Amino acid sequence: MHAKPRASLLHFIVTGGTMSYFRFSVLTTSLMLAAGAAYSETTTSNSDAHTLGNIDVTASSVDEHDASMTTESTERYGTTATDTATRMVLSPRETPQSVSVITRQQMDDFNLDSVAEVMQRTPGVTVKTQDTERQQLFARGFEITNFLYDGMPSTRIDTLGKQAALSDTFIYDRIEVLRGASGLLNGIGNPSATVNLVRKKPTRDFTGQVGAELNSWDGYRGEFDASGSLSKNGRVRGRFVSAYEQGESFLDHYENEKQVFYGVIEADLFDNTLLTVGMDYMDYDPMGSTWGGIPLFYSDGGLADLDRDLNPATDWSSWAQDSQTVFVNLEHQFENGWYSKFAYTNQQNNYDAQLASAGGGQLNRDGSGKTLWSGRFVEDKTQDTFDLYANGPFALFGRQHELVVGASYSDAERDYTGQSPVNFNNVIPDLLSWDGDIPKPVWAAPNTVEEQHTKQTSLYATARFKPTDRLAVIAGGQVVDWETDTQGVNWQGPLDEQYQENGEVVPYLGLVYDLTDHHSVYASYTSIFQPQTVRDTNNQILDPEEGNSYEAGLKSEFNEGRLNTTVAVFRINQDNLAESTGQPIPGGPPNSVAYQAVDGAETNGFELEAAGEILPDWQVQAGYTYRITEDPDGDELNTTSPEDMIRLSTQYRFRGDLNGLTIGTAVSWQNKTYAFVTRPGASADYKFVQESYTLVDLMARYQVTPALSVGANVSNLTDEKYYNNLGFYNGGYYGDARKYSLKMDYRF
Repeated sequence: MHAKPRASLLHFIVTGGTMSYFRFSVLTTSLMLAAGAAYSETTTSNSDAHTLGNIDVTASSVDEHDASMTTESTERYGTTATDTATRMVLSPRETPQSVSVITRQQMDDFNLDSVAEVMQRTPGVTVKTQDTERQQLFARGFEITNFLYDGMPSTRIDTLGKQAALSDTFIYDRIEVLRGASGLLNGIGNPSATVNLVRKKPTRDFTGQVGAELNSWDGYRGEFDASGSLSKNGRVRGRFVSAYEQGESFLDHYENEKQVFYGVIEADLFDNTLLTVGMDYMDYDPMGSTWGGIPLFYSDGGLADLDRDLNPATDWSSWAQDSQTVFVNLEHQFENGWYSKFAYTNQQNNYDAQLASAGGGQLNRDGSGKTLWSGRFVEDKTQDTFDLYANGPFALFGRQHELVVGASYSDAERDYTGQSPVNFNNVIPDLLSWDGDIPKPVWAAPNTVEEQHTKQTSLYATARFKPTDRLAVIAGGQVVDWETDTQGVNWQGPLDEQYQENGEVVPYLGLVYDLTDHHSVYASYTSIFQPQTVRDTNNQILDPEEGNSYEAGLKSEFNEGRLNTTVAVFRINQDNLAESTGQPIPGGPPNSVAYQAVDGAETNGFELEAAGEILPDWQVQAGYTYRITEDPDGDELNTTSPEDMIRLSTQYRFRGDLNGLTIGTAVSWQNKTYAFVTRPGASADYKFVQESYTLVDLMARYQVTPALSVGANVSNLTDEKYYNNLGFYNGGYYGDARKYSLKMDYRF
């Protein structure tokens, strides 16, 4: 089924646009309040349980598996445990890789409402904006392509859209970022990072919140979250979360509407068996969507340095997207300490991109010379994922160890069509004063039709051996079968491509040695295996990327585990590394980019990170990253990612006379980046440099009553003007301008 162009699911269910959304939320609120009142009349509970700050997320012994990782009620930056690296619940100090956790508190403090906004504040991660709806995430110089949802993998199929970065974060308890290769969880993947999006869980006690936000880009946002028991004995619990957002941008004639829904029910089938059924849905509906960036040069070779608010797209250009996930989990805690989980997920991701943006021609100083790239591109993607694993203790040589064994299978289908305009006048008279007002064309019959089917099967096992009290050895890996089949027709004619890799072994080895009760040294190794879909200048898909990833460091705990620090060094060796040429594939469509394979690429770097409570009421997450990637000749690669970067987020809660006031700041700094681009009149590629820059955000919140708070935020305080991305389609894209916002939050 093709994605709809503009209308949202909500408008089909409840008519009346925005007002219907608020009527829907009021109705839902009333129902949840009534359910809570009914529950309160039949049970005895503490009135303090009616705030999100003191929620009880445990309902059965199975929930103990996740309780130590939940961040929603902690009011902290950082967490005491994670299972993203190994599926074993380990403290950060016990995990032999670098892991950053963005908690619910940090997302609330700085209004981090999308995954991309979270990644912009995450140590070691950068976000590159290709155009208004495509944001790429990078770590250690490489694009992040592996995403987990509640720890379950999502197979990557390349699309024009980058929906994971656009995802709304209000439904998540935390976002975990495991840097480096992740052979234990994904089998395939490059050595950048794995992002684990962990959803909120139902609570036993009835609780919730309602929020409203206004910002200086004529935008507003509403949030609703209610959770509690759906049965008198608390064995069935539910949660409903929704958010609605609408507003403009620093770009001219651009606006966006986003709606998010999430519902989940947990049921204790038995004392040690938990069934979870849930669904989330997002509708993303922009107008004025760009396709590529803006020109870097005039036709005479001079630097353009255009206004930041210039939008090269038509006013009707749109990249409408929607996504839906249905998931079922069945968990059981055995009496002997073993834990098992079966998970099924169905994901549907669709978009209907009807685009026209100034990608052709050359810009003259009077604004003439540019032409529109235009087309309609529709994609529907469906993926079914099954995962079954068990973990628990076992005895060997008189000592206790831990084992994880499991299997996963995913089946994904992608349908894609591309269309060109009919009799479309694509000449822009004056880009410098353009308002995007060009009539929308009629679209011709599809000239590109693709049907792609991708399957992946993996068997995995991991053991955590404890030869001594101070030494832990984590060893394991995956055996992966991967295949993809693409049929159809594109600009070159019939399309019939099959690729597969069978029996690919991805090993993992990690060592952690406790120097003291609070300090540990560690080392880890995993191999790299990444099938590729990008093409070279001969329109041939590059061979899979392969290599090895190494990491070692020191991890420490302070303040009884409330503050964790990491010092890490890493090295990555790769063959068949895809390096963008920045130019279209010869004879290909205007949106194509040719790549070249680099053998013997080497990345070296180190990271410093601290996350948690420095002093009472003072939270911080801070990180410094250095990395450099070079080919065998010593020439630098991945130059559009910075070599050095700093990420800092900190928050302080006052007591005494200023009790109720919380202030915070977030600082992002990175050194210069550059791309080799084509400059008119130049005989060779031109090195275009974005100098180092610093972004500063501020936040303040006042707790008016125990339930009501009001807050203010400003992002990019100094209104820094900078290129967020360089070289994509030989252009650039500016980062966001300064934005102010006000927010009110009521919790019940």
